[in-house]
Amino acid sequence: MSNQPALQTSSGLIWIVVGGCFAIASLVPLVMLALAGGASTPIAVVAITAVLLLYAAIIVLRFAVARRPIRLWWMAACMLMMAAVALVGIWAAAIIEAS
Repeated sequence: MSNQPALQTSSGLIWIVVGGCFAIASLVPLVMLALAGGASTPIAVVAITAVLLLYAAIIVLRFAVARRPIRLWWMAACMLMMAAVALVGIWAAAIIEAS
């Protein structure tokens, strides 16, 4: 599982591109929930902030960490955390809006 080019030999650009695409895709419903002004607005705003900070961390890691395998593992971890935060944020906001 860990013997993948994206985790061993990549320059890190793939994580920046995929992370950016995922950030945009996850921010669309979160921003819509935040702008709706319902009870889930605080959760949506926190999730938006966390997704943006994690994406910024991916970019910073790309240029700040010199050792390639460590850099790629941390970039992958930030991407997974971004997915988890977006999923939980959208799920929690949907539950609040439904009740």
